[in-house]
Amino acid sequence: MNVPVWCVDLVASFWSAAGSPPPFPRDLRHAVTAIPLSFVEMTGVSVAKVRQWFERIAIPIPMNEPDRPLRACLVAWRGEGFAFLDSLDDVAERAFSLAHELGHFLRDYLRPRETVAAALGKAALEVLDALRWPTPIERMHAVLRNVALGPFTHMLRRDDSGLPLTPAECEAEAAADQLAFELLAPAEAVDEAADRDVLAERLIGVFGLPPEPAARYAAILMPPEPRIDRAVARLLKLSK
Repeated sequence: MNVPVWCVDLVASFWSAAGSPPPFPRDLRHAVTAIPLSFVEMTGVSVAKVRQWFERIAIPIPMNEPDRPLRACLVAWRGEGFAFLDSLDDVAERAFSLAHELGHFLRDYLRPRETVAAALGKAALEVLDALRWPTPIERMHAVLRNVALGPFTHMLRRDDSGLPLTPAECEAEAAADQLAFELLAPAEAVDEAADRDVLAERLIGVFGLPPEPAARYAAILMPPEPRIDRAVARLLKLSK
């Protein structure tokens, strides 16, 4: 499997800050303290419970999404991230949820902030934090340097079946999973297997992935053989 460059880069940057990766199965709870990300465990995660948690500590997080249960949740606000995990989940599920939310934080929040600060200066982070509007000069430099400059938007929206509403939200979910896989079970550390079932069992037993993510990752690592139709077969015959 060829891991995308952006994924390798983000994972390498994280371990550079967090130190040497722990042994398998990896527990990321200590590692995430190297970046501005905290994790909070609660009995059953939902939009309402997360909103109430912030209300109790008097932080005005804008969360207007209708209430619904969540597997886990990331809230990032003015440079800080909070990953909410369900304490009723088993150890493997909580570990994967933390890795998934860490993936969101690295790709969808922290990296864009770093890009804006490097391109436009740290003062421009006030725009990302919705503290002020960008100045005309900041808008011009953002366009010239192809940098997105504006408040971050949440990605909690789902349709009636629980799926993300937009292609960008689908892409963000897939990317967070890919980062979680690479953080917990790097492709280069996963040995070859006879078939997907054997590989999935190894991902569960050695790397601590939950069964459902392990099956999805095994399918990515061992994709099906491409279907060869008659036209392709003729071309292959002519090329010999």
